[in-house]
Amino acid sequence: MCSLRITSWGSSAENYDQYFKASLDEKGMVYELVAEFCYVLVMHRDSPLAALPEIHYEDLRPYIEVAHGDPYVPSLSLAQMKKQELPDNTDRRIFVFERASQFELLSENPEVFMWVSPLPQKLLERYGLVQRVCPDNTRRYRDVLIHRRDYKLSELDNLFITELCRSKRELE
Repeated sequence: MCSLRITSWGSSAENYDQYFKASLDEKGMVYELVAEFCYVLVMHRDSPLAALPEIHYEDLRPYIEVAHGDPYVPSLSLAQMKKQELPDNTDRRIFVFERASQFELLSENPEVFMWVSPLPQKLLERYGLVQRVCPDNTRRYRDVLIHRRDYKLSELDNLFITELCRSKRELE
């Protein structure tokens, strides 16, 4: 059983933030903010989108979105979640569950894009991708580290947290 977990939650509405905090408190869990971010667009370096000086929602419509196959927000119904997490800024979408397959699609097809948390430059270079900010996307997300209140961090846990902090600094 995993004692530490990193998870993300969207904070576009204050009530969702409060829902997650209350749920964790109720279960006797401790949480610590790791990162706060907006999703960025990632695409093939030869994508026509990559050549635009600024990318807006309407620019995405002719392209295919690679979407996470399992978007899940416990406080929302499936219909509400799809409406909020999968906005109508594209008419075509491919749902992929596995991260490596998502990167393969992005690296092979300049007609696809994906919304992601900021990625390290090394990963972008490996797959021939670029990431770009979309000023229309203002939804903020938080990555948090979660563990039981009575859990004592092990040496391995502390090494993991140290590496996590180092990795986070690379993305800033």
